[in-house]
Amino acid sequence: MRFYSFMLFIGLLLGGFVGFGQSMRIDSIHFVGNEKTRENILRRELDFQERDSLTVQDLSERIEFNRRKLMNTNLFIWVKSDYHQLPNGNLSINYECLEQWYVLAYPAFQLADRNLNDWWSRGHDFDRAIYGLRFLHNNFMGRNEKVVIKAETGFTDKLELSYQNPYLDPKKTLGMTLSLAYSTQKNLAYKTNQDTLTYLESDVILGEKWTGAIQFRKRFRFYDFQTLELRYNHAKIADKIAQLNPDYFGEGKTEQNYTQVRYGFSYDFRDFVTYPLRGRKIDVSFTKHGILPNDQVNFWEAKAAIALFFDLGSRFFLASQVKTKISQEGFIPYANIKGLGYENDLVRGYELNVIDGTNYFLWRNTLRFQLLSTVLKLPYIKYKQFNQMPIAIYPTVFTDVGYVYNANKETRNSANKWLTGTGLGFDFVTYYNFVCKVGFPIINGGKTGMVVSIGREF
Repeated sequence: MRFYSFMLFIGLLLGGFVGFGQSMRIDSIHFVGNEKTRENILRRELDFQERDSLTVQDLSERIEFNRRKLMNTNLFIWVKSDYHQLPNGNLSINYECLEQWYVLAYPAFQLADRNLNDWWSRGHDFDRAIYGLRFLHNNFMGRNEKVVIKAETGFTDKLELSYQNPYLDPKKTLGMTLSLAYSTQKNLAYKTNQDTLTYLESDVILGEKWTGAIQFRKRFRFYDFQTLELRYNHAKIADKIAQLNPDYFGEGKTEQNYTQVRYGFSYDFRDFVTYPLRGRKIDVSFTKHGILPNDQVNFWEAKAAIALFFDLGSRFFLASQVKTKISQEGFIPYANIKGLGYENDLVRGYELNVIDGTNYFLWRNTLRFQLLSTVLKLPYIKYKQFNQMPIAIYPTVFTDVGYVYNANKETRNSANKWLTGTGLGFDFVTYYNFVCKVGFPIINGGKTGMVVSIGREF
């Protein structure tokens, strides 16, 4: 890339047919390696096309920027780019890619608890595991469609089907997702005690739930997305659960049926969505739970988040995210309340804690150093989708601040007080969007320990 840039610059100086501040016309754009992915899907991601002109001083940056956009389709293991000047003075731009293995059928194994640390604290018993079979077809028909089938049993029995098509219209701006899920549980968390979920175990089904949803996504320009989702929820619990916690569904009810509608806006300008080092992301959503007269739930909640990623130079990077949620005042069933401690909404160091509340504030900061970033050759593996393994290692320093509001004044645990967590860690990033994080946090009161997480940070 640098050689091409240098030769192009020399050619411009010697040829005299264009100045450094002027533009060059794109004569051709070529894609190599997209054996299944349709070329029009890739061209949709580029912010230039044939007959457009690029300024000489921005040439390398624009081509690299669009290479990252192709990577963010999650269709490829790697994407390379180069360009050269043709005899007529115009540009030829080339993108070479290695496609992922798109059809996967594999055994599924995951822990039923909120994270690895929570599972370990409960005795690391594999009876608290979920296992089964998953079928995943990415890039279905070469158009970046996705078909997912999950059949799981163990701690929770679940069947889930989903179909995603991001390009419904000719302009490739409108997408749709259909999903259907059914699950049953013989082990159910029915309340929170001292920031810890309390489970009831049984030989019979304690909880049953199924959901169906349709979501439409509109893409404006390249980075702005708006989504509208309609979802129906049906859930039942055993009489014993309602007796132990009458607020689970409210008023001792054993059944909950309601529809919900959600609107979301997202602005995503990151270099690599799985593990971003540069860019920014903004998310805003509003959800109304209960929109029909007979719905048994009636409240709204709004969320907002902004994440900023900075390249500090010398292989140092800074990530900072602020996230907040507010909910309608009044009674909300226990089954529908989520404060901090679920999924990735937590203060690091509080992985073992569930902090219930209707509103929360979370600020997470991570300083990273790129210790290693390379591609390992594995010649003994014959499949090209697996014999080139990108791997990166980042030592990290992090500090988080969080607050959960709970209107129940009798709450004596971690709600209604400021929480802090800071510490050191290591992030490991490899192919197929796998990110493993090992942290050594220090939280309020000087508690220490080791935490492990798998998945994206933001």
